Amino acid sequence: MALRANLRFVWNIQWFAVSKYIVARFELRGFVLRFILLRLVVISSLLSLLFLTAAGQSSSQQAASNLLPKTVGDYRVSTERANASLLKEIAPEDFRVQASAEGTYFSAKGERLAVTIIKTQSQAGAYSLLTEVSARIRSNGQAQAMKEGDVGIAGVASSDRVAFYKGPLFVSITGSANARNGESGLLDFARAFAGTLQDAENEIPVLVKHLPDWETAKDRSSYAISLHALERAAGGQPVLDAVSFDEGEEAVTASYDRSRLVIIEYPTPQIAQSSDERINERIKQLREGGQAVPSGYRRVGNYSVFVFNAPDETAAAKLIDNVKYEQSIQWLGENPLAWKRYEKQHTREAVSLILGIARTIGFFVALCLGGGGIVGGLAYLHRRAQRRAAAESYSDAGGMLRLNLDEMTPETDPSRLLGSGGEKTVI
Repeated sequence: MALRANLRFVWNIQWFAVSKYIVARFELRGFVLRFILLRLVVISSLLSLLFLTAAGQSSSQQAASNLLPKTVGDYRVSTERANASLLKEIAPEDFRVQASAEGTYFSAKGERLAVTIIKTQSQAGAYSLLTEVSARIRSNGQAQAMKEGDVGIAGVASSDRVAFYKGPLFVSITGSANARNGESGLLDFARAFAGTLQDAENEIPVLVKHLPDWETAKDRSSYAISLHALERAAGGQPVLDAVSFDEGEEAVTASYDRSRLVIIEYPTPQIAQSSDERINERIKQLREGGQAVPSGYRRVGNYSVFVFNAPDETAAAKLIDNVKYEQSIQWLGENPLAWKRYEKQHTREAVSLILGIARTIGFFVALCLGGGGIVGGLAYLHRRAQRRAAAESYSDAGGMLRLNLDEMTPETDPSRLLGSGGEKTVI
């Protein structure tokens, strides 16, 4: 029994040792497999990253190729780059930039022009970028605003640069402004380049037109679709910390003498009300803390209107009074008044149709009656003339038939009668 028990113990030890060896082998193989799989994952990740990078570069080059036309008049593009150097000077997120490209154009005469084109998310972003570049050109004392629609929708020019926007595209052209055929070659190229771009709404943002004396103020105004751009244009006013641009707000600012006017537009009255409460609370905090506050502030419709650096509150209030808010109602769903409007329009069209038919019928009835009266009158006059011509003597019968009761008046003219067969009438 003891021997059998010892043998069983030895057998168990051997089996345990073999099992442990097998487990160790499997663990080693599992470690090796995991290591190999990890290497494969790392290698595949690197390859994917390289592929995505190459694809991104290819798509960027393709985007640049799509933005820049190959030829503009007698100019031909020579070099193209996917990233515009202008984006290094600005924050692309402030203008919601989607793509950009740069290219160099050469003419047959050897003229060289550098073109930068930037595509933004909306027309407002492109116009905001134009006002940013215009402010930089104005700081050098060389800016000259161009007439709306002359080049693109709106633009600005200097001695060696033309910048404009059209739709969601901002374009900057730099080169020599040598005169050619009596006009600036730089402007000629800019007009031709703008003609190659897709047509867009030919108006600047409506908010700019709500500035007091906007026709002259727009040339010195700045448009913003982000808080950072507005703070930079308005001079970093602390009250603007209460403003948010998360819901698609847009703003415009312009200087009036020493005062600066800022108008912020909100998409809905609810957002305007919420922002108004935050702004009033922020002004209260700044006033209690002895910090700078706006010379004037007021909510006007969906606008928040600020005036900074005004001589006094009266001047600020007068400037705010010149801001006119034009109410615009937009239904988020189906317009419940649409059917009533269509019904009124249909009724007006039906009444107009009935009146038109009645006028037409009346015209033809009058034409028929008038024509019949004229024809009948002419026929009557003709018959009466015939009867008068046939009457040779006076008769009180008025040309009518009469009875020859006295037998004194001959009924016929004997000279005009044929005689009998044997008689011969001598005239």
